[in-house]
Amino acid sequence: MLQVKPMSPTDYPFAAELANTMGWNMTNEDFAFNCSLEPEGCLVLYEDSTRVGIATCISYGKTGWFGNLIVNPENRRKGVGGFLVRHADNYLHNRGVKSIGLYAYPNLTGFYSAIGFVVDEGFSVLHGHAIPKIVSEQVGEISLRHIEAIARFDEAYFGGDRKRLLYAILKGESNFGFFAAEEAGIIGYVLVKVYGGLAEVGPLVCVPDRVDVALKLLKSAIGKLAGFEIYLCLQKNQTSLQEYLYSVGFQEEFCLTRMFLSPKLSKNCIYIAESKERG
Repeated sequence: MLQVKPMSPTDYPFAAELANTMGWNMTNEDFAFNCSLEPEGCLVLYEDSTRVGIATCISYGKTGWFGNLIVNPENRRKGVGGFLVRHADNYLHNRGVKSIGLYAYPNLTGFYSAIGFVVDEGFSVLHGHAIPKIVSEQVGEISLRHIEAIARFDEAYFGGDRKRLLYAILKGESNFGFFAAEEAGIIGYVLVKVYGGLAEVGPLVCVPDRVDVALKLLKSAIGKLAGFEIYLCLQKNQTSLQEYLYSVGFQEEFCLTRMFLSPKLSKNCIYIAESKERG
């Protein structure tokens, strides 16, 4: 008999080990962070008393995000993955979510399409190792006092209220961010998460047609990460940003497809994902 339970700290090692069979490089701390944001949305699937799968989801008001779906190899192709997705879908809709997004690997777009998800656009996961020092641009550094304004700007484009996520990132001891503003207000921002010698750039949100601003934010972020191993997930259609990143040593690791269940609520913008798991 299949049943789903909320993830607890004792499940973190199982979740990380299972996730890393797919090469995701996740840790106990990753799942602890997800659980701190949405305790009831981090799920463990049981067959009778045996743990056989995991998934995470998070609600941002009207928009929700689904990620980390993985099932033990011996339990695949038995409808188990679909069972987990439907459970997460019900959970998010009960939280008031109207639209659910996810990033799918190419081999899973058919699986999610059969459930009702619709392809939106492609993303590239880029990896830079020991990037040389880059001269940063003139942009403002984000502090906690900017969170309200950053969150309002982010919600206008993302389609959901991510304030608690942005606040949690910025509270991290080594994390940092930058923003750009004009007379009308904020026109772009970027946050960076740092884990020892590893860094993830994202989210980056910038008004459409201002590649110059997005590039300034990106250079400022990377400018503080000389010698770090850096990952980011960028829209494939942002060729100018991709060309710049390739020019300083980044390479594409793999591709993802952003998909939505029900009409997407996000607006067109220049976008780097916060993470594959949380949007």
